[in-house]
Amino acid sequence: MKALRWTLYGFLAVLLIVIIFFQINKDFNQLAQGETYPMTASPERRPVSLTSSPLEIEGSGVQVTPLYHGLDTGKLYLGISYGKLDLAQKKNYKWKKEEGAVQFLVKVVDTNGTNFSGETTGTVKGTFSTFQYVQVEDFEVHEKTENLSLLFYPLIDKKGKDVPSEQPSFQVNVPLQ
Repeated sequence: MKALRWTLYGFLAVLLIVIIFFQINKDFNQLAQGETYPMTASPERRPVSLTSSPLEIEGSGVQVTPLYHGLDTGKLYLGISYGKLDLAQKKNYKWKKEEGAVQFLVKVVDTNGTNFSGETTGTVKGTFSTFQYVQVEDFEVHEKTENLSLLFYPLIDKKGKDVPSEQPSFQVNVPLQ
């Protein structure tokens, strides 16, 4: 009878830890899985979805959320999530970090070759992972645009100035729906 009681206590303790773990990571999980908009502020109007599901960037450990275009704001919104050690193990430790998250300049190139620039604007931390909001200003999408190329350049702090690295840390082509 005593063994059964200890087994029950152990099961309840594990269940409690799992529930607490999921509650702590609730916001992160919703953002990383594309269940909420990757925007730091609630939108006044619903943004237009340009992609339907998250996309894994091969060989980087980074996942990109669905992309959204705010028609009233003229901005492109997306997010990236990655394990806390995925980017920390890269060779360049001089990257600018805020709250432990690497800061990026994000270059977006459409099918026509038009360039748009954005940056990371905020961070949500999970227990083992990090989510970063990305916002691209003055973004326009044309009817003929079939895909977008996203290039992520880590920022380097050089004498008080944020300078993007010469090569992107990772990049991905995202087909639009």
